[in-house]
Amino acid sequence: MKIFMMFLFLLPLLAIAVEYEFLTPAVAVLKAPVKTPLNYSSVGMNIIRTGFWAKENGLKRDINGNISKKADITGFTYLVFGTPFKKGEKRDLNSIKLQYDPEIPSNIFKLNQVGNGANQKEKYAYTGAWLGSAGALELKHFAGKFFEIRNTADNKCVFRNSLKLRRSDPKYQWRVPFTGEEVLELDYSGFSTPGRYYFYIDGIGRSMDFVIGSESLNEAFYIHARGLYHKRCGIAKTLPFTDWTSPECHLKVRQGSFPGNAEHYLAGKNTDEGFIFKSKRIAVKHFDIIKRTALLHSAAKEYSAPGGWHDAADYDRRPQHLRIVNDLATVYLMKPQNFIDGQLNIPESGNGIPDILDEAAWGLKHLMAVQQQNGGVGTWFETTGHPVAGEGLPDQDRRIYYISAPSRRGTLEYAAAVSTLALAMKKAGAESEKYLKSAVKAWNYALDRKNIFANGYIYQSKMIYYSEGMQLDAENLLKAGANLYALTGDKKYLLQIAADSKRILEDFRRNFWRWSKLSWMILELYPTEELEVFRKEYRKIVLRDADKMLAEQENAYPYRTLWHAHNAGWVHAMSWGNYHPLLRAVTLIAAHKITGNEKYLNGAYLANDFHNGANPLGRSMTSGLGKIYPAVFLDLVSYADGIGEFVPGITPYGNTFGLDRNAVEMVYKSNADKLPIFRRYVNLEFLSVPSSEYSVWETILPAAVTVGYLIEKPSLPTDDLKQRKPAADFRKLPGYRALP
Repeated sequence: MKIFMMFLFLLPLLAIAVEYEFLTPAVAVLKAPVKTPLNYSSVGMNIIRTGFWAKENGLKRDINGNISKKADITGFTYLVFGTPFKKGEKRDLNSIKLQYDPEIPSNIFKLNQVGNGANQKEKYAYTGAWLGSAGALELKHFAGKFFEIRNTADNKCVFRNSLKLRRSDPKYQWRVPFTGEEVLELDYSGFSTPGRYYFYIDGIGRSMDFVIGSESLNEAFYIHARGLYHKRCGIAKTLPFTDWTSPECHLKVRQGSFPGNAEHYLAGKNTDEGFIFKSKRIAVKHFDIIKRTALLHSAAKEYSAPGGWHDAADYDRRPQHLRIVNDLATVYLMKPQNFIDGQLNIPESGNGIPDILDEAAWGLKHLMAVQQQNGGVGTWFETTGHPVAGEGLPDQDRRIYYISAPSRRGTLEYAAAVSTLALAMKKAGAESEKYLKSAVKAWNYALDRKNIFANGYIYQSKMIYYSEGMQLDAENLLKAGANLYALTGDKKYLLQIAADSKRILEDFRRNFWRWSKLSWMILELYPTEELEVFRKEYRKIVLRDADKMLAEQENAYPYRTLWHAHNAGWVHAMSWGNYHPLLRAVTLIAAHKITGNEKYLNGAYLANDFHNGANPLGRSMTSGLGKIYPAVFLDLVSYADGIGEFVPGITPYGNTFGLDRNAVEMVYKSNADKLPIFRRYVNLEFLSVPSSEYSVWETILPAAVTVGYLIEKPSLPTDDLKQRKPAADFRKLPGYRALP
């Protein structure tokens, strides 16, 4: 039924550039740099429904690439026609000439754009569309009809199944939808023949091509893991390893005296640790402490310490990055057959060591260089302020970087990481002794209470006191001790664990949600009777969490994702990368390793599908991965390197649940609460940090670890992957003006 006719003549269409695409033969989307609906006449066009949404793509840039604090906006005008277009049919919409080509893939199909594994048991794609102010595109009348999988080479149908309507879209507090869509499921679990295909639905059209085969997982792992290589500190990124080149940086660092535990810079009730003033735990800015102590260390020992990784907008190297070492080494121990030398095309390729372990070793290189003779290690390399856009590449950073003071806690965390790498290197038949020796020295330092770090500082014209506290972190105490016992067979490493067993278990139950889900996988890989109580508890919690995730993945939303159900207490906690399915899927690969139950492996495969495009936005969540992927995000190196396309392998934080204040003020205004929750990936770069930034350990690492575990048949990268060239302009990539 025709709802209304529109006659708008406020702005001539010829004055602006308008692009369009078809979602179905009856639904077109006009895309233009406007904040309000396009002006056109619908006379004779039989338009029965319209919608509009304005979405930021990123921040505006001038012809020289200088970034402003203004949003680059695309307005999406949705047109639903009462009479579908026929093949090749043309219709004039004022100055816009629409022509339908059924051979152009429709973005109404949401699928894994990289491809499914050959051994993947459950496989689903989806169709669904949100039409902005017009709401969901109605698709339920297609339920029960058939979809086809067609071979790309000859267009022949190779599989056919019926479309199913997925569960209805829940609403948060009965008000805000999560997807804004009616979603149909394309279940092709019964088809596993390797090859290149596309989906076809009569009345909707065809999808982009997709692949079934083990090469899809190898490609995804390559791109994720090389996100770490592209963020290495202290090494030049050059040909033939990458076309995203940048010089070596931050080769020197001085010994400092600031505390290396970031949590201790926060206020709190516990006065046994942290910064204390007049018997109260106070909040302190770490930059201010470093500035205050910098003059004291002008003649401090200077080290050559390349190694570690940078995050999006920081050139420091943080203790949290030790999780990368731990998890890369652990996933190797879990599935050593998945990882080979030469797999990632990095400078170390060809040395006989699996590339994943070479990448893990890079995360310890700088710390081993600064380990003191007594075993102590300062694990935070920091300077006096954040770098900002416009300062150039990391090698142009003129700030002096300092090493945090060695502490028992930081050194124990290092001991846990370096001993995990020692186990993995030993498993790989590589040289492991230097890592073991370093771990033993660090363990001995951490266990000696004489090494508790305490100091006084002048802060804001007052004298404050700092102490790292008496207790060692339970996570790292057990991990380091268990590792060293596995490496040496010496039970002295289990004595401290036994003496502290009650506290370790309590800490595990209370804080495991904050830990890496692979933190105690050592208990499964190297079981020992003395640690059986911990292994049982680890199993119980991992399997409990994994089963809950699988239930939510299947039933909570129209798309299969691992996120909390709409009425769960933590459903809002999406920011800072928490929403990422491959982060949450680390629990599933842990559960699969523990039990061998395929349901957990299936869940991890489906999480990979969601990450790679089988999601409401129909986009991959990692730059350079798939066909529609993040084209711009907060990355200082990509701002400064003069390369047209942002660096690949980066997974921005993404969905935020709530909307960033800057995005509301600059783009959404009063419409903000109408944006479905799973579409709240706002991108104003450095003005929307909880969404647009990333970190090597929070987003890149878990993606590499999960997909690495899923690898079915490891192989060397293809020449196409190794020789991939950057696009000339990121604004021309499909992901830049992708549908909201």
